[in-house]
Amino acid sequence: MAYLNLILEITALPDNRYRISMNAPVGSVSAEAPVPFSPEELQDFSTIFSRRREGITRAQEAQAARIFGTRLFDFLIRKNQDLNAAYFASLERAGNNGLRIRLVLQNAGPLADLPWEFLRDPARDFLALSRLTPIVRYSPLLSVRPPVPVTPPIRALVMIAAPEGYEPLDAAGEWDRLQAATEDLQKRGLLVLERMEDATLISLQRRLRARDFHIFHYIGHSTYDDLADQGLLVFEQEQGNRAQLVSAGSLARELGDESTIRLVVLNSCRSAQQTSSDAFSGIASSLVQRGIPAVVAMQQEITDPAAKAFAEEFYRAIAEQLPIDSAISEGRRAIANRVQNIEWATPVLYMRTDDGVLFRVEAPATTRTTRPVVTAAETAAERPATPSRSRSRRGLWLGGLLLGALAILTALIVALLSPPPPPVTPTPVVTPSPLPVGLPDLEVTTFRIFPQEPGPGQIFRLSIGILNSGESDSGAFEYAWDASPRLLNAINGRVENVTPGASRNFTVTYAYGWWGTYDSLITVDDVNTVDEIDDRNNNRRSFTIEVDPAAPFIVDFSLLPTLDFTEPDMLLAADSYVPWNMTFGVSGRERIDCVDTPILFRQVDERDIAIQPNATGVAADCPFQALAIELAQPVGNAFATIIPASNSSADIILYSDRAGANEVFRFSAPLVAGQPVELGEPVGAGARIRRIEIRAEGQPVTLTTLRLLPPG
Repeated sequence: MAYLNLILEITALPDNRYRISMNAPVGSVSAEAPVPFSPEELQDFSTIFSRRREGITRAQEAQAARIFGTRLFDFLIRKNQDLNAAYFASLERAGNNGLRIRLVLQNAGPLADLPWEFLRDPARDFLALSRLTPIVRYSPLLSVRPPVPVTPPIRALVMIAAPEGYEPLDAAGEWDRLQAATEDLQKRGLLVLERMEDATLISLQRRLRARDFHIFHYIGHSTYDDLADQGLLVFEQEQGNRAQLVSAGSLARELGDESTIRLVVLNSCRSAQQTSSDAFSGIASSLVQRGIPAVVAMQQEITDPAAKAFAEEFYRAIAEQLPIDSAISEGRRAIANRVQNIEWATPVLYMRTDDGVLFRVEAPATTRTTRPVVTAAETAAERPATPSRSRSRRGLWLGGLLLGALAILTALIVALLSPPPPPVTPTPVVTPSPLPVGLPDLEVTTFRIFPQEPGPGQIFRLSIGILNSGESDSGAFEYAWDASPRLLNAINGRVENVTPGASRNFTVTYAYGWWGTYDSLITVDDVNTVDEIDDRNNNRRSFTIEVDPAAPFIVDFSLLPTLDFTEPDMLLAADSYVPWNMTFGVSGRERIDCVDTPILFRQVDERDIAIQPNATGVAADCPFQALAIELAQPVGNAFATIIPASNSSADIILYSDRAGANEVFRFSAPLVAGQPVELGEPVGAGARIRRIEIRAEGQPVTLTTLRLLPPG
């Protein structure tokens, strides 16, 4: 189907509000809306959808899904007149071509984990169940792999992991069910399933190196490490049958380097889960970020009947060359039609392709038909001898002998009566043309970083070297550096040409917005525009960068996280520092009507830029409320430098929660007009701070520097 795209991006704002941006075929609009559910409501719906509540009938599950989906639709579209009008106008324009609903949830905070597949337009019912309105969780990235040319069959590599220490998994039964679901496709030569002998990471590495596969299908357990904030798959260890927990990044490293892998199916519960603090920490989304065009994961545990119904229709649609989002819709409808429960919303599609086309199926090359070799015993068995048949065979043999003799005699007479042939003209010697020049070969040769271990927020320089070791010009190509699987396309660019033997070097600047070790990746010509020598492994170079775990995180408001310079009187947008895990605003603890007080960048002297609440459009005392900083991840301590306009006193209060309910530390200091003062002092080891409030008595807070210490 030639879908039109309707993109809906959700961005978390302070105080439980969200910005909804719609990029529709009829234009772009945006609006703000409050959080659609209370925590208690979300918990209630979650227990129903995960089927953990006893005594709930299928009818009650279906009713809960309709209520939940309609509330989502009201929040996302119907409650705002402009969004609602653009949505219905886009449906009308798309017509029978279909309207693909793309959800961009990287900055959606806690809403990223909602089961958006229940989205329900009351006039059309559940959107995800219609092939005209598929729902996709989309990652808008620069680098997208083109469809892979595939000569049938499509090859799927299947791993079934059943280690000790986890709930027993019927590996043989799982394999049999998957085989049964795709039996027809395999018989028709459209699909081949190959099962790995063992479920270890090293075996996966070796198997992918041995041959090309187009699909990786995992059946097993998965979990989520809340402490490390990452998704984990449960593989097996090389020795024994104990479990090996494999991070999303480790699996992404293996699969992301295989240009033929276009689809990953994760048949395991919680494989779609992510967190509000790190929208790309989930297993599925990490794979998409490393270049896999499409990943299907499960946001809840799925039963065997539902998994079988989904797999059969889903793989059938893939073999019929439907776009991946259409195939998902067909699989959902199969669950709804056969199993008849709400499990149709369990599969989640993460996608980064523009049109959903994963494979370009090519007809197999025409081959000459060969006759099978038949043994004498087989001939006798297939053709029973009879007396009349024997006489017929002897008659044919004698007739053939007479005809052969007559043909030889005729040829001798013609040769004697014909004139002699003309002399033979010698064939001129053709000098072979020179062999064509060989192909180019682009490779990433060097990378250097200075300083070697930068601090959080500290600008560092990265040097990248690219060499053409082939025999002809490369022509134009693109390159990119992904700062991590979550922080993609930190830099990207285009090179018009590199001559044989020549190299190009690039130096870029960047700053990581938090502590940690980042798996970064350099790619050259990821979209395969250059026809290169067959080995393309050298087009990618991965390496880790560690942010100094002991260095303080110093924010001085001269730069934004984009490394753009700030300017005086520039508005501080709510999401300006979200990439650095922090948001700034005026506390509404005493005055709820002050939470929308604008904050501006101010030039306080010829050297310093500060942020300060502004009085425009708000009540007179709103700028004098506390300046609040919410942290998406905890820190060990915080210090704030302010420059007062008059003599008074100031406080800094630290909380262990973002809402400001649990106070950890309070510090007060006198202020002298025009003299900078740092608020704060050491706190006990093990503190985990999530909120900072700064108050200056009788005047707005003018914050020039924020210094955060790593958690102990």
